[in-house]
Amino acid sequence: YRVRNEKVPGTFRFSVLDNGVTSDEFWTIVDVAEDLSWIVFHYAGAAGAVGQRYIGGLLCTPDGTLPPESEMEKIWDVLRSAEIEPWELFVVDNDDTSPGALEAGPPPLDFYRKTASVIG
Repeated sequence: YRVRNEKVPGTFRFSVLDNGVTSDEFWTIVDVAEDLSWIVFHYAGAAGAVGQRYIGGLLCTPDGTLPPESEMEKIWDVLRSAEIEPWELFVVDNDDTSPGALEAGPPPLDFYRKTASVIG
């Protein structure tokens, strides 16, 4: 990804070249907890060469776990304000010991980090 700050604070432009197709995305920080325990992002993107447009959102936490239930109603309201319905989200388990991670094997960047440290 290439990331550029936009003029309005809390907005960014991301672009990525994937298999010869450039995607351009506009990201916004929609809301964040006072204690920084969670943040909600919204993005809208397009891959003009293939006629594709898309929108989405992310609920992120420092450790990847969902915020406490007491926070969820506020978060659902924040997501809805960005036209993202809660049922559109799904939990991503980035734990190295999760079934999906074990099946996929070690992250490829670990290989490159180890290789770079041997070279450097």
